[in-house]
Amino acid sequence: MKALEITGEETAADLVKQLVALRMLARQNVRTRRQSGELLAGYRAKLALTAVGSDDWTLTNHLIAAIEENRLACEFHEIEIGKYLMFLCHEMDQKVPRALIFDAINTSHADRDTEDVRKYGDKSHHLICILDLENSATQDDDIEIRPLKWCHTMAFMNAMQTNGKLSKAVHDIANETFGGAFGEFRETPLMDRLAGTSVQ
Repeated sequence: MKALEITGEETAADLVKQLVALRMLARQNVRTRRQSGELLAGYRAKLALTAVGSDDWTLTNHLIAAIEENRLACEFHEIEIGKYLMFLCHEMDQKVPRALIFDAINTSHADRDTEDVRKYGDKSHHLICILDLENSATQDDDIEIRPLKWCHTMAFMNAMQTNGKLSKAVHDIANETFGGAFGEFRETPLMDRLAGTSVQ
């Protein structure tokens, strides 16, 4: 498959094809990460019952390390997919008719002209990430059904955890909007930001 890229020269059809391809990548990635977690649980349970230092113990440890590496790669891919989605949505909002976006994300016909869509659905990423219309025709809440929203959320959370300025700006605006509900801002230590973890 050709690498996804936005040059500004894409037609509406090109952008819709990219959205469909990105959904497929996101779904496969989410599924692979989930399967990795299931495999890890199985191999860790096996390791607990295996004699330390045996060939089976060594092999199981190698398998666990390989699966953990694969799972980490999937997490990075989710972030990259989420970042790309933001740029793609911006381009689609300029060029792609709303009906084509609904078709590309498999939105139920009953969900396309609701009060919420009229009120909040002016941007394509709102349709996907706020109104949950990706695959709404399936009536299922599994993250594999809404993989684009999941990847967008992971990209945003990663940015919040690794970018101190963004984290403080979002905290301060949210605090102002909700009357100080989030308390005093606590900066995430540098090593935690580099690792992508948050302050507890």
